[in-house]
Amino acid sequence: MSTISTLVLVVLISQGFIFSQQVPELVAEQGYADMILINGKIVTMDDWSIVPNTPGRIVEAMAIKGKRIMALGTNQQMRELAGPATRFVDVGGKAVIPGLIQTHYHLFGPAASRFGPQVGLVDPSIKVTVVAEATAEGTSKKVRDSVVNAIEAQNIPKGQWISVSLREGPDNRPSTNRTWLYRGLINRRTVQLDTAAPDHPVVVGARQAGIFNAAAIRAFKEVFPDWEESTMLERGRSSAARDGYAAVPELQGLTFAYWWRDEPVDKLAEALRLHGMTLQKLGMTTVSTRLLFPSIVDAYNKLNREGKMPHRLSYYIEAQRGSFFNLKATREFYKGTGAPWTNHRNGGEMLWMGGMSNEVWDSSQNHVCLGPDVPASPEIKDRERCPRPGTRPWEAVKAAVMNGWRPVGVHGTSSHGVRLYIQMLEDAMKEANLSVEHIRGLRTTMEHNTVLGTPDDVMAKIKEYGIILNVNTPYLDWTSVLIKDYGEVLRPYAMPVKTWINQGIRVTFEATGTDFWKPIHTLITREITNPLTEEKELMLPEQAIDRVTALKMTTTWASEYILAEDTLGTLEPGKYADFVVLEQDFFTIPVEEIPGMQVIMTGLAGEIVYDRDQLAGGN
Repeated sequence: MSTISTLVLVVLISQGFIFSQQVPELVAEQGYADMILINGKIVTMDDWSIVPNTPGRIVEAMAIKGKRIMALGTNQQMRELAGPATRFVDVGGKAVIPGLIQTHYHLFGPAASRFGPQVGLVDPSIKVTVVAEATAEGTSKKVRDSVVNAIEAQNIPKGQWISVSLREGPDNRPSTNRTWLYRGLINRRTVQLDTAAPDHPVVVGARQAGIFNAAAIRAFKEVFPDWEESTMLERGRSSAARDGYAAVPELQGLTFAYWWRDEPVDKLAEALRLHGMTLQKLGMTTVSTRLLFPSIVDAYNKLNREGKMPHRLSYYIEAQRGSFFNLKATREFYKGTGAPWTNHRNGGEMLWMGGMSNEVWDSSQNHVCLGPDVPASPEIKDRERCPRPGTRPWEAVKAAVMNGWRPVGVHGTSSHGVRLYIQMLEDAMKEANLSVEHIRGLRTTMEHNTVLGTPDDVMAKIKEYGIILNVNTPYLDWTSVLIKDYGEVLRPYAMPVKTWINQGIRVTFEATGTDFWKPIHTLITREITNPLTEEKELMLPEQAIDRVTALKMTTTWASEYILAEDTLGTLEPGKYADFVVLEQDFFTIPVEEIPGMQVIMTGLAGEIVYDRDQLAGGN
């Protein structure tokens, strides 16, 4: 080799050595960062322990490459990953946390009511509002008179649907209307709607319960011929169809599966997309929900195919309720479909089906299921809602488990209700020869947990089967009403979150619709509002937890609920860059200010989708 050639080779080798020393290994592997957040208090929430006040690493800066987190560290360390096109976002010392995960939110309802009319989806019924009287009899008469008067005064044509919104009476305890409807004390015979409005389909609704008149039943059965058996399964009593009982599936199904059944899917998809964009402003990057109606499944999958999903969605099929299956169809649906649910890593990036649901089990509010755990008067015990073999909740979930499905979002409001759920699981295990390891792998959940308490037998099984408890803190208010009914013996059952966590049970919480901060405040103060007196009080204050643990319940631990712990929930290299920038420092502000927390920026898959203060306005 000539002297000149040797010199050139040495120069090239030395330049390559110098270049390799100047370019960090991450850049050599992945290329330069696309975006770097600097000057922040970036709280990774990557400590999975139950030790109080342990959020994990806190760093200054975070580098993002594509849709994922590239690295975290000091400002200087992250600047070394920057290239000519890297975008810097100075968050000005603000706290940055993982994107918030809403574990139990029926977002399709608000989407339809708020954005449906904007895209041409409307409720075509005539609206009548009735405020309940002090008795079921008086309320029935008032509903009948109001419908008759509306038909005459408005000259409502035959065949036109009429929707009656039944409001609580000013002197009645909360949920009185729902109890009357659920127990059949108000039904289509007591209201006499069949004779009062023989030519007008009428639905009376009080949030989660209602009734149809005969004309409404005839119209509904033209689309859903199995409705009579379906509602008997839903209610668990043979007179339900005769009463015209209409529960959540019917009240929502009128909109999504009846009135809008011939509407183009594009309209519903757009309403869902618009609502999803409002969630971005609140820091909600992932939503978990059951989907009752095929039209909603279709609409979300259309958004996903077109790359228009405004948030991630883990959904759970509830076909047996939304399509008004009879008992045979309920059992055969899960037997015939296999188990197509998946986790996030192996499912879709923005949309994945995480299992099935039959949301109602032991219901909520008045209709808890305490069974032998807490005695009460016959009248109070009569309104308890305890599932049993042959009812839809029992048969749907059992059939699903036996055929490999993961059940999620099932109400586990009370101690005996959860005990019965475990009994159903064990029946399914025995019949299908399923192992404990299999059931643990399903990672089934129990929702609300209002008066679950800590019965030894129930707690042991929850731990054995790895059941996640997903609490609903507004229901903690209701325990003061239940204590009045059942007595002080019930108080220790009132959502003892701290004890559950310390026992090694995974506990998460659902936001109140779109509000994460009021539930966190409740968890760390145990302050409730008594629905009977409207006064503040403390409910088992010894069960209060620290604010970091509460935040884990909707970030770190919530990722386990949605089967995404290796992709979402914490800020770690390799995970999706879903993050939230907060206006106030959640970790240091006074507790009383937490309900007023504001989000000023939201990142979803490495893109800034909301930027209130234009922090990303330039480099």
